[in-house]
Amino acid sequence: IKAKTKDGIFVVDIIKEELSSLGYHVYHNILESTDFGVPQIRKRLFIIASRKELKNPFPKPTHNITGSDGLKKTPTLWDAISDLPQINAREGSEEMDYDKQALTDYQKQLRENSHKISNHKAMNHSKRLVERFSSMTWGQSTSDVPEHLKPYKRNSKEISEKVYDQNNRRMHPNKPCHTIAASFYANFVHPYLNRNFTAREGARIQSFPDWYVFKGKPTVVSHKLLQREGREDEKYLCQYNQIGNAVPPLMAKEIALNIFNEVFYNDKK
Repeated sequence: IKAKTKDGIFVVDIIKEELSSLGYHVYHNILESTDFGVPQIRKRLFIIASRKELKNPFPKPTHNITGSDGLKKTPTLWDAISDLPQINAREGSEEMDYDKQALTDYQKQLRENSHKISNHKAMNHSKRLVERFSSMTWGQSTSDVPEHLKPYKRNSKEISEKVYDQNNRRMHPNKPCHTIAASFYANFVHPYLNRNFTAREGARIQSFPDWYVFKGKPTVVSHKLLQREGREDEKYLCQYNQIGNAVPPLMAKEIALNIFNEVFYNDKK
């Protein structure tokens, strides 16, 4: 929302002005996904344009992290993924059987009408990367590991001086997860296992139901390779990109239901 043009004009204001000029009533707000039962801290700007004037264009929160003020408690990361098979690096498959019952209401909701687990294949981490992850506790990242386990410089056995603090941070099981972005395959480490999240774990954190199957390669192919081979249209088609770039379905549902009620129900009061 703070993005500006080179002339110092807020981009959101330009969008609103353009839509208003077309005859729409335009509203904008920043919504937090944890307020709608999504086990993830994710603030995003939403813009609604309507031919009809809306009294309450955005939904009221249904959840909060503490479960106070008469609202439901937002599920934690572990509430979201603890029933999935506990696979290690290099294990898993694009299709698997469940090996335990749903343990939380959130899991029961996302498992409804699903008989198999899809997209639950762990990345092929090296032995050294697994060792690095094993040295980390909740909240720690690559910058916190012992010196001998830090990343090497490219094409070298020399320890890199550049370590990104946000890369490969081990998530806390009893809190909502940090924001699932398109690059989440390298952002987060499983709270108990020494590997990054699988695509299905990311989908659970985003609130996708288990029956929804993601197609394409699990992780991103080299953008330079795609460019050389004239395959730029595949740039954003890997499973992790699809998941990280999405609006959480449970959040989208609340927004859509609120707009429906405003247009077709509250308008008649």
